[in-house]
Amino acid sequence: MSGTRIDGTRDGDRLLITLHGSLDAMSVEALQSQLYDLTRLHDLIGLTGPVRQIHIDVAGVDFCDAAGLRMLVAARRVAEARQATCHLLGPQPHLRWLLHATRADDLFDS
Repeated sequence: MSGTRIDGTRDGDRLLITLHGSLDAMSVEALQSQLYDLTRLHDLIGLTGPVRQIHIDVAGVDFCDAAGLRMLVAARRVAEARQATCHLLGPQPHLRWLLHATRADDLFDS
């Protein structure tokens, strides 16, 4: 997973997850585990209530393949299961194209 990382911060009922690097078959398994840990951790320490909005900043994603897209869709399902909204922030043109071509862009709130 060299060069790929995930960070998370919470502000009230909003969880901001920032992804950097490549979302590909080599990095996705570790990223999915970290994503789950982040949402779970922020639910546990959230003194103001559960996470209701998950914002995923993908502006720093320089490559995304089908495995990466599956991870983003899985994150959206995690949000839905928690009765939260899921937003993608700043997708680069290659990711916007992939989302549009697979009709996955309709899955994320604007």
